[in-house]
Amino acid sequence: MSSEKLITLKTSDCEEFKLDEAIVVRSEVIKNIVQDVDCTSNVIPLFNIDGNTMTTMVKYWKKHWEEGVTKDQLKNFDKDFLKMSHSELLGVVLAARYLDDKQLKKVIIQEFVHRITGKTLEEIREVYGIVNDYTPEEEEEFRREYAWAFE
Repeated sequence: MSSEKLITLKTSDCEEFKLDEAIVVRSEVIKNIVQDVDCTSNVIPLFNIDGNTMTTMVKYWKKHWEEGVTKDQLKNFDKDFLKMSHSELLGVVLAARYLDDKQLKKVIIQEFVHRITGKTLEEIREVYGIVNDYTPEEEEEFRREYAWAFE
């Protein structure tokens, strides 16, 4: 299934990834660039993505592009793939957003939702390092106004 056309992606920390065009066009951004320009001799710079994050994305892309992989195998792969720290997960979802990879964004956002489901607001703040910048009075007013969100 290889298209034999390699595209080179260069990250913000100057790591280069030579990948089959069929893999990288999962990204709508890269797909549009490839359609507009002959990228076989050029490098596509990815200014907002570092090498570690790109390595993670490439691992995901390759597995989901692989022939003969069953839905159950992909489900198990995704489950293992998502076993990363919150900061790594955030980096990948931001990269997926930057590159407009809808499937990867969806999988990671679902993981974020899974990780916060059933947690209190205070627990979520602690897990994600969110500083509460509301005064107690402002927070109480907010809770009254949007009581449905805290049920």
